[in-house]
Amino acid sequence: MFLLVLSTTLSFISVHSSFLGKQVLKWINRPSEKENKLTTEKSKLKLEQDQLNMTDNFAKYSKIQRRINIIDKELLEYRNEKSNITLQLSLTYGLKFVLGICLAALSIYYRYSPVLKVHSSVDLTPFNHLISYPNESNQVSFHFWVLCCSSIARLIKF
Repeated sequence: MFLLVLSTTLSFISVHSSFLGKQVLKWINRPSEKENKLTTEKSKLKLEQDQLNMTDNFAKYSKIQRRINIIDKELLEYRNEKSNITLQLSLTYGLKFVLGICLAALSIYYRYSPVLKVHSSVDLTPFNHLISYPNESNQVSFHFWVLCCSSIARLIKF
């Protein structure tokens, strides 16, 4: 039972590691308190600017626009500091690599341990050797189970 749950979980996680990496990146790159403060200040200035007529109050309108531009530059600087391409690539491909190594190591370690034992009344005749290799017949091997779970996980889209 342990092998069944472990192999299924690792297979699904390795296939959908890019989705998990994106979620972690969203959490890491969430807006800081200062960014939230600047964003709310910008929205207040925009509302104030929308209430003004540009032709009648051009000086006040342009003064507000200059403050908005300064806030935009600050926000752009904060976002550029956070968007680290190395972190994005290492999370996406690093997770795939680590899980791939884990699955390969587990496949080697548990190659003689069946994940499932099929009842003898079920006949898997044409594919019995492929499914059970290197175990006895009517047993599902670890690497075959990982292959099946990975194939099914690719069909499921998040």
